[in-house]
Amino acid sequence: MKRLMRLLCALCAVCVLASGAALAEEGCGIGDAAFAEFTPAAAEAAPAANVQPAVIQRQSEEGLQTAPAATENPLATESSTKGFVYRMYKVVLGREPDQAGFDSWVASLDSGKNTAADLVFMFFNSDEYTAKGKNATEIITDCYRTMLNREPDQAGLNAWKVALDVGMSSDVVCAGFAASDEFTALAKKYGITPGTLKLTKARDQNYERTAFVYRLYRDCLQRAPELAGLENWCLALSLGAEGTSVASGFIFSTEYKDKLPGNDEFIEMLYRTILGRNADNAGMSGWVDLLNYTATREKILNGFMFSPEFAAKCRTAGINLGNKINEPDTTPAWQANILVLSLVNAERAKYGEAPLITREDLWERVAMVRAQEVSVLFSHTRPNGSPFYTAYDEAGFSNLYLAGENIAFGYRSEQAVVTAWMNSEGHRENILRESFEILATGLYGGSNWSQNFLTLPKK
Repeated sequence: MKRLMRLLCALCAVCVLASGAALAEEGCGIGDAAFAEFTPAAAEAAPAANVQPAVIQRQSEEGLQTAPAATENPLATESSTKGFVYRMYKVVLGREPDQAGFDSWVASLDSGKNTAADLVFMFFNSDEYTAKGKNATEIITDCYRTMLNREPDQAGLNAWKVALDVGMSSDVVCAGFAASDEFTALAKKYGITPGTLKLTKARDQNYERTAFVYRLYRDCLQRAPELAGLENWCLALSLGAEGTSVASGFIFSTEYKDKLPGNDEFIEMLYRTILGRNADNAGMSGWVDLLNYTATREKILNGFMFSPEFAAKCRTAGINLGNKINEPDTTPAWQANILVLSLVNAERAKYGEAPLITREDLWERVAMVRAQEVSVLFSHTRPNGSPFYTAYDEAGFSNLYLAGENIAFGYRSEQAVVTAWMNSEGHRENILRESFEILATGLYGGSNWSQNFLTLPKK
């Protein structure tokens, strides 16, 4: 059950002078100071508290397929087109042929309309085979049994599985086998032309390119790609789409942002998606430090995308790297966030408290939203009448968390607003609170501030 805990208030109105004089006409203020712990349900029933700094505690609710059994059907040993077609039905589809279908395929081979490779392609791409939902190992094993007339060797199985595991189709295996001496000999046994297969799917034409798109789905969105999406992105890249544009489209999508990855999770994701490997310890530490204290996620992505390591992958995959994406780092709002973080950490150091880190999602989804709202209504009650902590819920921070807020207006420098907050007991308590871990500060209109604190449960 939700419950509202006692609101402890320590009122301390502050008016700060700039260079010995109050800010002309506009005035300035940081409001009152307060500390509160909340659990969700009681917030609806509780009266809105017109307090400034506040803290809340919220609680929310693969194996090989068995080879087909021997059959008494004489077609099983027939060394003719009929024997080859029968083989397709039994090995690929796992059943006896229907007469009409069987006769049609035999006629297409006898007339020269189709080659052995053509039949293999059509059977493996049939709705009936696709509906079986076989995994990569089973598909590759079927290809070995169908086209090479043997069980797969482990090395070959592993090599082809690498391709299928990133979303390439059975066509790449069939095309590879169609060009082999083993398949040529098998076709000769049945007296038919082996033929060749042309890869028509974009996802089958370059392993590195397909693997890049697949990793964006798997390691960024944390799901398997739908085949249409995988094909479309691979086709776009093959036609010259910029790698930076494709990657940023995934990484800054609402789907990924809604996962609210921490800074370390974000860096680990970039290593796997962009570089295709796990992070090294030194690199991981360096990139995380940049995210924690100075840089935006856009800037970090550019760092990965324009590394020599990724450039080499693009050359291999035929990917057009493109241009850097826009970085918010030079905007006044982000620079204010970073400077306030530095000033706050300097104050915390004086009292022996650990430094806070910042997160771009907290800044973008909570602090900047609240700074704009403060320009409309200077209160921890939002313009829509709801308490300030609902901004955290709307941003997706709906699990157990500890959150706090300081607001101010009229201060036109980071030092001035931090000094004002430090001179107010309640605001200072938020800044120095040992249990806080994350800080994002929003600045709107040059003088409207929202300082938002957060601690999330350990994963």
